Amino acid sequence: MVGKYTVGLVIPAHNEEQGISAVLKAVPQEVDRVFVVANCCTDRTASVAEENGAVVIQQPVIGYGSAYRAGFAAVDTDIVCTADADGTYPVGRIPELVEDLLENKLDFISARRIPDDHSGTVNNIMRFSGNLVLTAFTIVLFWKKIMDSQSGMWIFHREILEKVKLTSDGMPFSEELKIEVWSNTDIRCAERGVPFSYSSRMGKAKLNLWRDGFRNLLFLFAKRIGIPMTGA
Repeated sequence: MVGKYTVGLVIPAHNEEQGISAVLKAVPQEVDRVFVVANCCTDRTASVAEENGAVVIQQPVIGYGSAYRAGFAAVDTDIVCTADADGTYPVGRIPELVEDLLENKLDFISARRIPDDHSGTVNNIMRFSGNLVLTAFTIVLFWKKIMDSQSGMWIFHREILEKVKLTSDGMPFSEELKIEVWSNTDIRCAERGVPFSYSSRMGKAKLNLWRDGFRNLLFLFAKRIGIPMTGA
């Protein structure tokens, strides 16, 4: 707990047995419950998560967004936090971000990724460049000051989930969540810089830079003109 608030962590996982144990061991004591969404796993992800004290939710519908929606439906804490199962997001920063949320009377915080000194590989540069392009289109199309539209680390009060409409089953879920939050005048939101590097991830990367980048871009245009893309 942080103050009087219970804290939950939701982690989507698709075949992440290599990284999930280390991530769960790094979760700070302020987090009351961890929910790992086993998304069509064919390895020991679920077993490893259970061995490390997590609540495992089985989601047979493949997709980043479908995994998160299953996790959000199950989480029962006052405050919800998110992170990936491959160790790229610093779960140790959760208490600090929760304190920020409470002290500044915010409803939602998105971690804005700050590249560290190990992010200069060609692959990492491509990832960050793609993120800049998608973020730029998000700003232009929706006229919202969101500086990292693709970040997957969020801290928020659980009740905001009743105020947003989330449709994507895939990678666009992240940008959709932020667009919904920033577009709702009843939700007080902010971004906070967090050091980040893809070089620290564990296991095999699930993101296909060109395919997922194109789908995310297409989703932005579809959402802007009101065309549903639930499977994206």
